[in-house]
Amino acid sequence: MSPLLMWVFPIPFLIPIVMSAELSGGLLLLRQWQVHSEDRLRLWRMLFFSAVFLPIGIWIERFIPVSALKISTSAVVMFFAVYLMLKPHFRLVPSRVLDSLTGSLSGLLLGSCGIGGPPAALYLNATEQAFDRARSLLSQFVSGISLFAIVAASLMGGGVRWLSYLPIVIPAYFLGIKLAEFILRHRVIPDISIKRVCLGILIGNAGFNLLLLFIYK
Repeated sequence: MSPLLMWVFPIPFLIPIVMSAELSGGLLLLRQWQVHSEDRLRLWRMLFFSAVFLPIGIWIERFIPVSALKISTSAVVMFFAVYLMLKPHFRLVPSRVLDSLTGSLSGLLLGSCGIGGPPAALYLNATEQAFDRARSLLSQFVSGISLFAIVAASLMGGGVRWLSYLPIVIPAYFLGIKLAEFILRHRVIPDISIKRVCLGILIGNAGFNLLLLFIYK
């Protein structure tokens, strides 16, 4: 959502709008995707560092030209999607240092560009951890930083005027969920195919945004 909505809203105003949708999805999946007991400390560690660096990212954003933010955001999304589309076999061993670094980078990017999920998704995707554990950890982490981002962005200049957009954002989000449920009830789609479609949409989104930036440079 962030690359396209950046054409409409300033970053501090955009962050709570996008994160409210993310938080809604996380709450919906909270009971289904419980964090494994061995991952709870990792989750808190990642959330702590993201909370520390998120306000720093919001502060840095004030000194970066809007065009540079749009380009960097689209570039990050493009890299993230293409990297996962290629199904890399690079593997990392989870550690306290990597957990802290990932949380910090996620918070910094979320505050400055409006996207915080890709660093955590790339990191967890590259570990040897079982898919269900990694998915639950990622879901809970994104929900946590979404809540942090809503509070931080509202206090640091965004205000609460973004609340007026919730009657549009939340129903649209749940409409997407219901549409997906309808499709999956009537047609069996492999997980890998769903992943490719989602990554293809991300690539198209970022590519379209970069094209607009080139046209209206």
